[in-house]
Amino acid sequence: METLYHVMSKMEIIHSLIEDIPVLFVSGKIDAVTSKDLETALIGLIDQNKKFLVIDMEKVEFLSSSGLRVLMASLNKLKSRDGDLLLAALQPFVKDVFFMTGANRFFPIHASRAEAIKSLQA
Repeated sequence: METLYHVMSKMEIIHSLIEDIPVLFVSGKIDAVTSKDLETALIGLIDQNKKFLVIDMEKVEFLSSSGLRVLMASLNKLKSRDGDLLLAALQPFVKDVFFMTGANRFFPIHASRAEAIKSLQA
């Protein structure tokens, strides 16, 4: 089952289930406008009692502080339920945002979606 969210051609979110793990494929720009839709998608999964989520960010070309805030808030909700939010396939610019802000200390960051899923199955 896949769900597609599309916002003014700036960002797309495709939700999929891979080996019983919810994966969000995000593409485009995560900014002040689009981060609200990312938040809706994440909260929807968390409210379904999903403890572990993977976000494949291979096609994310921009991440603003608003987007980072949404990711941090979702991570905190998952951690409070003994879960986690794993990030995969970050582009260099997006990865720089995590490292420059120190947010990389809080998120498991994986080179690929497959690696992130494998880490949850270990």
